[in-house]
Amino acid sequence: MNRMWSQFVQSSQELYESRSVRFRENNKDLWLNAMKLKDGMNILELGCGGGIFCHRIKTFLPNARVTGLDRDEGHIEFARAKSESLKIDCNFVIGDALNLPFADNSFDACTSFTVAEHVETDRFIGEQYRILKLGGVLSVLQVKSSFNVSSNECIPTSPEETALLNKAWKKAGDFDKENGIGTFTMNASDIPIAMEETGFKNVNVDFISILQYAPDSADTSKELALHQININRIHALSSMAKALNIDPDCLTEPETQRLTDLINERFDKRIDKYLNGEKLWDMSTCTVMAVIGYK
Repeated sequence: MNRMWSQFVQSSQELYESRSVRFRENNKDLWLNAMKLKDGMNILELGCGGGIFCHRIKTFLPNARVTGLDRDEGHIEFARAKSESLKIDCNFVIGDALNLPFADNSFDACTSFTVAEHVETDRFIGEQYRILKLGGVLSVLQVKSSFNVSSNECIPTSPEETALLNKAWKKAGDFDKENGIGTFTMNASDIPIAMEETGFKNVNVDFISILQYAPDSADTSKELALHQININRIHALSSMAKALNIDPDCLTEPETQRLTDLINERFDKRIDKYLNGEKLWDMSTCTVMAVIGYK
């Protein structure tokens, strides 16, 4: 059973929540245009994680057929359960992005978000070319962190919290490298080159910038602001959980509880400041490069 990603890299809940503040009702046209998706299409998302992109696409394009694929069984179980609870009709499949379990010429569109950097490029692009119909569209979306504005709210301010996190990660820090996470990180030009070499036509590159965290902004509702702050809480707690999954002995039980308390205290204080009208103007963006090609 493959649960490496959901246990040791990003939990299904963490992925779902963090992507939910990027792909929202008020920016749906930006995303759908970036992926060149239209209602009525048969759409496949590779590396779907907990399924939020599939759920958003199906909600915004109700006549589309939407399938999500991920090799991590934990993610697929989460996505299926979430679909059932939300009553959203999406199909989720366990599978390998380099050996897709679909017939040739099956889909109108294939898309992925932050997947290409973890898999061999030519096979990744080639498999999607195989299963796309003639005229079908491929969109490969990647976050370009060097263009992002980053909030300091995710950085521990307490020396004690910092020390405990450093201790937790002392042995776990090489996990990503040892397991090939990000092995295929590429230059900006590599994906469009690979698309053209595979046979895709009319290859195009675009960039979109998503304001994913700005609780003090006038356009941010109270519900969304609290959601944004708590997603940063989830990231911090998940970082600790990942280190503990990799090395269960990295912290003692009292240290684990203390670190949990410190993280929660930090974000509880941020929420209190928000509710009391004290504006910090902490914010962050997500800059996405979208590469599009047609079969």
